[in-house]
Amino acid sequence: MSNTFKDNPILGPLNSWFFYTISGYMNVLWGKSKKELFQNHPDTVVEIGSGAGANMRYLKRGTKLIAIEPNIHMHNNLRKTAKKYGINLDIKSITGEAIDLPDNSVDFVMSTLVLCTVENPLECLNQIRRILKTSGQFVFIEHVRARENSLLGFIQNLIHKPWHWFFEGCHTNRDTRSLLESIEFSSLDIECYNSYSPFIPIIPQIRGKAIK
Repeated sequence: MSNTFKDNPILGPLNSWFFYTISGYMNVLWGKSKKELFQNHPDTVVEIGSGAGANMRYLKRGTKLIAIEPNIHMHNNLRKTAKKYGINLDIKSITGEAIDLPDNSVDFVMSTLVLCTVENPLECLNQIRRILKTSGQFVFIEHVRARENSLLGFIQNLIHKPWHWFFEGCHTNRDTRSLLESIEFSSLDIECYNSYSPFIPIIPQIRGKAIK
């Protein structure tokens, strides 16, 4: 998330309420993919942009979740969700570009619909790679820029400014796939698809796994 938006006294609480409220609908849209990506996760997981805790329902009870979540207005809902699902929560109020974990220290990092919001996504991805142990996994679901000259691309560009403001720095048209491909992971598996929902600008998406 951009530093410009992370402490916004209006949008911060509003987005925390919004994402906490629609967590059930988010499960309908992405539940199957998340279950597949998060299966067999280790006892300690790092999540970039935990939001209101939508992904905790897919983690084993007792998991330690290190939540990188700069929006302090999300933290209360994060704690409530952690209590509901039996997650051992450690919140870090820092951005994905400034992760304060040691090099080669974690086995599993995840992010869902987050790389669109960080101010410097390339640095965030480099931080993820830095903290991963050799053969550690980074799993992701992200919305991406649509094809050039497509209707979805036109809509993404048209609505970008109000979307960017309301959703605290989210870029509707960021080429996240290319950013992932620029990082020196030992392997990278990306699936491109369309996730149809009322959230039209984020219909083009990718999901997959990167291994250090």
